[in-house]
Amino acid sequence: MYERDLIPMNNQSTPVDTVWQAANTLSTEEKAELVERLLGQESGLIVISATSHLADYIIAQTNLLSRTGLAYVWRAIANRMIGEEHDPWG
Repeated sequence: MYERDLIPMNNQSTPVDTVWQAANTLSTEEKAELVERLLGQESGLIVISATSHLADYIIAQTNLLSRTGLAYVWRAIANRMIGEEHDPWG
């Protein structure tokens, strides 16, 4: 008998294993909601699934901006990323 054919009998299931098994039955949107709830709103993270149209919407809206408008948006994003507290438009 090969080692890979053996079934471990000592493994004890943990509460995390139980939640993991239940989470595997959720849809992509439900998993995203679960992650958002676990992280809490204070994390500032937004979960976007591969089936979300949000990324396409953002790209489409970005394409409508002028070069100046796009520069303002990217400057605001850069300021937010480096944590500057001043007004990104000033």
